[in-house]
Amino acid sequence: MERWSGRVALVTGASAGIGAAIVRELVKNGLIVVGLARRAELVENTSHTDEIFFHELSAQLKGFPGKLHAFKGDASKEEDILAAFDWIKKNLGRIDSVSPGSVDTDMLKDAQICV
Repeated sequence: MERWSGRVALVTGASAGIGAAIVRELVKNGLIVVGLARRAELVENTSHTDEIFFHELSAQLKGFPGKLHAFKGDASKEEDILAAFDWIKKNLGRIDSVSPGSVDTDMLKDAQICV
C-alpha cells in the first residue's frame, strides 16, 4: 500500500460496515479519502451516542498519515456521484481510486453475477 500513500480515493458507503472499514484501512495507509455517505456527519465526527463506532473511527484515524474528507451523498444517485467527483477535482485535483463500500441492492435484482 505504500505506493498509494498520498493518492486520492473515493469510498462510497463510508459511514457504515464495509465502507467504513475500507476508509479506515486507506487512511491508515496514507491515502486521502473522500468518504461518500448519506450520513456524512457520521464520517466526519459524531456526537450521537448510538453511533459510537463512528466516533471511535474518527478518533482512531487522527494519528495516521492519511486524511479523511466526508462528503454527503447517495451512491445510488448519479447527481451525487457527479457532485463528489466535481468536489474532488476542485479541492484535491485528482482521483486515483474508487472503492464501492455500498451497493444499491435494487440495482442487483436484474443483474447476472459472474464468478
